[in-house]
Amino acid sequence: MVSAELDRPALTGLRAVALLEGLGDDVLAEVAQACRFHLVRARQTVMSRADVEHDCCFVLSGRLRVVALSPGGREVSFRDAVAGETIGEMAALDGRPRSATVVALQESVLARMRAADLKLLLRRHWPICERMLQHLARTARTLTERVYELSTLNVQQRLCAELLRLATSGEAAANGRVVLHPTPSHNDLATRISSGREQVAREMAELARQGVIHREREHDPERHREREVVVIEDLRRLAERIEGASAGP
Repeated sequence: MVSAELDRPALTGLRAVALLEGLGDDVLAEVAQACRFHLVRARQTVMSRADVEHDCCFVLSGRLRVVALSPGGREVSFRDAVAGETIGEMAALDGRPRSATVVALQESVLARMRAADLKLLLRRHWPICERMLQHLARTARTLTERVYELSTLNVQQRLCAELLRLATSGEAAANGRVVLHPTPSHNDLATRISSGREQVAREMAELARQGVIHREREHDPERHREREVVVIEDLRRLAERIEGASAGP
């Protein structure tokens, strides 16, 4: 059993992890005992590309970004990891050096588990193993889509495809309208689609001119202040831009 001091926050946080869904409290307690819990600050590097340590982490709160940095300092973003997700699982499973760097975008709480303990968990509990396989399959599909987009789509099409991906994580209204939370900056979008911030700004302005997206202000309940968000007016029209944009680099 976990200690009384750790029990409540540990089990509550782990229960929300998608990979561990459905586990009883006794098994979750064993998982908690195998984890080390960490509070990381915004902009803190959690994992570094080419590192040879193989722990995985369950994200209990916060938001982190998985990136790769070129020798010249150019950043390529792969995904953001939020509460309930797992990071570092590839190195934990294959024992090879890290393939990406993970940086906290905001203060986050992580449960870190050794590779050996993760493998033991997968061997003992088939539902967890199956979820891991499904997660890896989704990751492979997403990377396949990105390689295809980089090889065949121009910047406007890649931007529309990325906005469409981000929109699927939110709830669409009956008319297809979606508010992106959190709203990505132009630089964030540029690192996701392998483009430049200025070019993304031009394409976003063009989408706004065409009435596909617009920006508006809303109340941020966490920070108790106004924030600017991107609103996609119609997902169908955005998807049509992927097929209809003119060819180009």
